[in-house]
Amino acid sequence: MIRNRAAPGWAQAGGSFEEPRQTSYPPLGPLPKSWAHYEGLYRHEDRVIFAYTVGSTRVLEYPSLIETGNTRVISRLLEIQAHDEPLWVTVADLTASLESIHEQEWLLGGARIGLGQAPTQTQWVQEGGQLRLQLPPATRAYQVEVVFSKRDEPLPSNLPRRDQSLQEWTHGGSVRWPEVLVTRGELASEDAEAAYVMDRLTLPDNNPYGLELRIGGFDFFSDPTTAAICTWDGDVWIVSGIDADLDTLEWKRFASGIHEPLGLKIVEDRIYTVSDDQITRFHDFNKDGEADFYENFNNDWELTSGFHAFLFDLHTDPEGNFLFAFGSPVRGGGRSFERMSAHHGSVLKVSADGSTLTRYASGLRAPNGIGVSPDGQVTTGDNEGTFVPRCPINWVEPDDFLGVVDSYENRDRLRTTATVEERRGGREPAWDRSEEPKPLAWLPKGVDNSGGGQAWVTSDRWGPLQGQMLHGSYGQSSLYLVLKEKVESQMQGGVVKLPLRPTSSVMRMRFNQEDGQLYLSGLKGWQSNAGRNGGLDRVRYTGKPLAMPNELHVTPDGLRVSFTQALDPGQAQDIERFSLRASDILWDQAYGSSEYLLGQRELAPDQKQTGWSSFSILKSELLEDGRSIHLTIEDWQPAHMLELNVDVTTRSGQPIRTQIHHTVHVIPESGKDL
Repeated sequence: MIRNRAAPGWAQAGGSFEEPRQTSYPPLGPLPKSWAHYEGLYRHEDRVIFAYTVGSTRVLEYPSLIETGNTRVISRLLEIQAHDEPLWVTVADLTASLESIHEQEWLLGGARIGLGQAPTQTQWVQEGGQLRLQLPPATRAYQVEVVFSKRDEPLPSNLPRRDQSLQEWTHGGSVRWPEVLVTRGELASEDAEAAYVMDRLTLPDNNPYGLELRIGGFDFFSDPTTAAICTWDGDVWIVSGIDADLDTLEWKRFASGIHEPLGLKIVEDRIYTVSDDQITRFHDFNKDGEADFYENFNNDWELTSGFHAFLFDLHTDPEGNFLFAFGSPVRGGGRSFERMSAHHGSVLKVSADGSTLTRYASGLRAPNGIGVSPDGQVTTGDNEGTFVPRCPINWVEPDDFLGVVDSYENRDRLRTTATVEERRGGREPAWDRSEEPKPLAWLPKGVDNSGGGQAWVTSDRWGPLQGQMLHGSYGQSSLYLVLKEKVESQMQGGVVKLPLRPTSSVMRMRFNQEDGQLYLSGLKGWQSNAGRNGGLDRVRYTGKPLAMPNELHVTPDGLRVSFTQALDPGQAQDIERFSLRASDILWDQAYGSSEYLLGQRELAPDQKQTGWSSFSILKSELLEDGRSIHLTIEDWQPAHMLELNVDVTTRSGQPIRTQIHHTVHVIPESGKDL
């Protein structure tokens, strides 16, 4: 019927509609808050009422469909608070010739436009290629209704007068989703030796709404038997009954219509989600278990229509600031990027009160998850692709460059240029290998082809791993313990897999403050081997001994590996029980990387030989603590990806057959540095 271009919908003070944002089409980001600011939306039964400000004037807007006889009319009802100066609002772009039927009715293309109730001083204005309304000052609130129908359907002369204030619909209405769905969780069968087992919180996929719960994020309330989850499809649900037995899980739909929320955080029992368009803070005014106001807590970032530019995860730091990741607008097929905004490919930080947005770090591609430690250390994963040769685990400091030139805030300082021409700033394409990032670890595809989030073990009831870092894989649906160290100011390390199979992928992780156990969630989209479309699991410590590596350190002549238990001395010192191989990768503008033999970094890419290089282990020494070994390695050198195979038993006879996948950037006291 009609359309409006991407441009200011209301004039600023004085009547100007001049675009204040960058002039490239379409403009990105919200208008300045002093001009207009979207506050959120109210839900009242089947009604949606939008709330925003124009200057200092608050406006409520109720869009609806009115059927009178055989005519269907779209109504745009505005309730405008008292204001001292005129206001101007856009009604329609003049995409065709405008014909006047009478002073309050117009024909425009295939549409008929009219004015319902309004103050007598309301005026139509044709200006700037648009049809607009000029609204008079007023000492009290008033309503203006603009109506639209098809060109050949006259507007009804008896449109119902709206005598009810829209304010009456901003306090909550009757319940829209009364159903409380009950499922029974599945406790893991006890394994004779397993230190950790996986319990499953059964999702209510058989529900009256026809929805599958593809979980994008979750968190616990102050009552730790209750949690909130958000789904990729746009819902928030509340689940209660999270106890030891999981025998009665009660699920209630709390909110819907959110734009792909993939992160959720609860602060002081208030739910926040991050989605493509905003951080939403939810308010349940009448305490009926459903959200009545979806508050725009912050939407300061620039958003494009890029289908792949998701916003991922949501955490708070020790000061209460919110942190999350914003993906880059990857092109269909995965190579290079669509139009980039100023915020794509970044870790973003929003102040605790929602008033400010800043970039924490940049240079990311598709980081499906981050982590924030109890002391505020930020980490991320990422997804293989342009400028991401393999999936990294990033140890992030403020203003860090994380590898993707196109999304790096300070890309003009690099010699390597972006893949998108407009991001190169007129420079010729160039590449400098010395500018490659140094993440904590690069991971082979079979270990992680698409990273999830990270978590720190904050519980003293989850076995011997308190204080350690965990990493989740969305692509390989796996949970890893991260073995990390700092060598000469460089963070480096690797991962070892916990032998568990979750219901879906591993994207989000939280520890429950009551039972002290780890809960994790995920979903199945593309590039994931997840078993189900959504999952919520509990990783429960059984109290049985854990047998696995838990520390990794690089030494001048090899590796020192520690384990959670004392080792069988004979096996620990048998070099046949260990093997080590390594491969380098190539950071450049290409999608991903081949795996190359070591010692070829200075060669041109087309001269490199692919494959993995084997290291010879000369000696394995069991150290005094009985649970650590030192491996002496011939021709020891840095490598992007190393695979250490271990096959030993503990002193008590428990087998440890595992792999450590890790990165060595720096060998201490050797000068061998990437």
